[in-house]
Order: sequence, then structure tokens, then C-alpha cells
Amino acid sequence: MVRQIYESEQDRINEQRLADVIRGSYNCELHKMPMKLSLDFMATRGGEAVAFFEMRQRRNLMAAYPTYMISMYKIMMADALAKSTGLPSFLAVQWSDKAGMCKLPSEGSSYGMGGSVRRGDPQDIEPVAYIPMEKFKVIA
Repeated sequence: MVRQIYESEQDRINEQRLADVIRGSYNCELHKMPMKLSLDFMATRGGEAVAFFEMRQRRNLMAAYPTYMISMYKIMMADALAKSTGLPSFLAVQWSDKAGMCKLPSEGSSYGMGGSVRRGDPQDIEPVAYIPMEKFKVIA
């Protein structure tokens, strides 16, 4: 059975807004990647790839929680891209008050089972990484 895709048009708009912040702050272009590569964007400078990005949007304040929870699968895919290309992978998050980013995988993370029950999808509970908030650099 194929798993339902939950990404909406608003999610894509939010990703692009965050990509525009990164583009302006780091003098690079961001290109949407195909779903099969698991992360959202490849950053290029002068036509050459320089990094990969996973983009997220959260409604809470950046300081609301001591860690940021992300799927272990995303960590594994970010690590695989970094190892196969030698380029870094980053997680960029737009919270309600700030935007920030950190390297993936992130040192000091802890691991466990977690996820969301709001959609009623049992596959949303999975192995996750908890990234300490101090690993994030504020970018806007």
C-alpha cells in the first residue's frame, strides 16, 4: 500500500518562503528536489551544489521546547546525501517568531519513539531524533 502524502500547497509556499530567507542570507540558489531524494532543496552557488536542506514550519515559538523532534528517516537521508556527495545537509525551521537552521545529523541529539497523533495515522509514530535547540543558529 502506498502511504498518503500530506504535503499541501501551503506547505510548499512555506518552504519557498524559508528558501528565500536562506537564499538572501547565504548568497545561493535553492532548487526543489524530487520527493525520492527525501530532502526538500539543493543549494547551489555559481551552478555548483553546496548543501542540502530539509524545510519545516512550526506554529510554536522557537523556545517553546528544549528539543526539535524530527523523523529518524530524515536524519538517515540527510546523512546519506552528505556521505555520498561530501556536502552538508541542514534542517531549516520557521517558527512563529524566528527562523533557524542546524546541521544534520546534529551532535548531541537523542533518539526514541515519537511523532504526532493528530492525523490518526499510526505510521506517524516512528523512531525520531530530538535535536537540542542550542544547535540551531537563528537566521531571521
